[in-house]
Amino acid sequence: MAVFMEKHRKKIFWVLVVAAFASIFVYNFLTPYMSDDYFYKIEVRQAKSLFDLFRQQYREYLSNSGRVIGQFNIRLSLVFSKQIFNVVNSVMFTGLTLLIYANVRRKKKYDVLALLLVITFLWKFTVDFGQTMLWICGSCNYLWGSVIILGYVTFFRRLLSRAERIKHPVLAAAGTFFFGIAAGWCNENTSGGGLLLVLLFGANFWWDRKREGKKAFYPFMGAAALGMCCGILGMILAPGVRNRSQVMREDEYTGFVGLLSKIYKISMTVRDLFFVLFVMIAIVLVALAVQKQLCTWSQIRRNETVLFTVTGIATCYALAIAPTTMDRAFFGAGVFLFIACIQGIMDAAREERILRIAKYSLVSVLCLWFAFNYLDNLVNLARIYREEKERITMLVEEKADPDGTGIVVLPKLRQEFQNPYSNMHDSDLEEDKDFWINLFYEVYYDVGNITAIPREEWEELYGEGAE
Repeated sequence: MAVFMEKHRKKIFWVLVVAAFASIFVYNFLTPYMSDDYFYKIEVRQAKSLFDLFRQQYREYLSNSGRVIGQFNIRLSLVFSKQIFNVVNSVMFTGLTLLIYANVRRKKKYDVLALLLVITFLWKFTVDFGQTMLWICGSCNYLWGSVIILGYVTFFRRLLSRAERIKHPVLAAAGTFFFGIAAGWCNENTSGGGLLLVLLFGANFWWDRKREGKKAFYPFMGAAALGMCCGILGMILAPGVRNRSQVMREDEYTGFVGLLSKIYKISMTVRDLFFVLFVMIAIVLVALAVQKQLCTWSQIRRNETVLFTVTGIATCYALAIAPTTMDRAFFGAGVFLFIACIQGIMDAAREERILRIAKYSLVSVLCLWFAFNYLDNLVNLARIYREEKERITMLVEEKADPDGTGIVVLPKLRQEFQNPYSNMHDSDLEEDKDFWINLFYEVYYDVGNITAIPREEWEELYGEGAE
């Protein structure tokens, strides 16, 4: 078996990449529009041109959010068919998979085990998968934003590795500057984490080259940090950010006490979201120390497990200055911690036989978990998709009925179908006709008032067997 795997490693690697795309595409297909998607769809269909979309985004920049890139991607996605988004979003997921893989160093070419670790980590440990990977509004801000940010970090690391061979330094500096603006303008704390990585890798490069008596600074290094700073400032200084902060501030404490309160809440959230990851990171750091891979300051400051762990922690606690914090805001921190953990596993298992066995065992267990979990939730997503299509059909028929009462009663989604890969239950229709999502449906489908009741009650009153 091992001989076969080694002989066909490249083919197996690309088969797994295609499988990663196919697996997320199916979930994308079974994810309908939900929550704020309807709000933006209502706005987008009023736009007559690309310029109108830019104007809508500018108004949002002034009133609600500084995330120009993510929010504009939402509008652009909603212009086209959901099937186009399904393909693009699946490409983004596959791109994030390959970028995480690319940032894990000291592995074999076409390393199948490393790729399997990346894929299974994404499915197992991603924060709020349904909101950050499948929901259009969440994906454009978190998944797509992380692809841009991690793509930039990967690009910067690539330039550092071949700094002496750059033929057009001015073009390289210009490219890193404008790419840096885009990466900095994606997400407040994740972009900040990307900037920290650029600074850490740049500082290590400068220090090592200085000690060797070689040229230690190149124009693209300064342009990279400057570009990201410009992007971050453009995002956090948006007028809409100030407006949103005033509306959404949730803490009853202010000043230093308020900061301590936020740090405590973030610490508890980090524990709930990433405890298993931190346990694995702690184990591999101990193993690396025992193997004398972390004995000197030089080894510590260069070690990617250390650098990405520090960045992941910093990305989490940067949220202490945010007015309100949802779990999905920790998505980018999770990506950095995935790299830290997988890099540590690959490094620690290179020499010790028992650790290699542990690595193979971990991959096997995660793959087994993925197979059962994927199938179980595939069925749940299909059930939710079917019920949502039924409800939309009812709305369309109600709109076409000239003798309708003007009040549409719809069934709520069955609670037993709720799962971590769908956000539908968290934004389901309610009995209150003035509930925010009910209003979005009413406006988008151009019907009267909408109310929703539990499925069992609806079946009794309006189902086929109802009198």
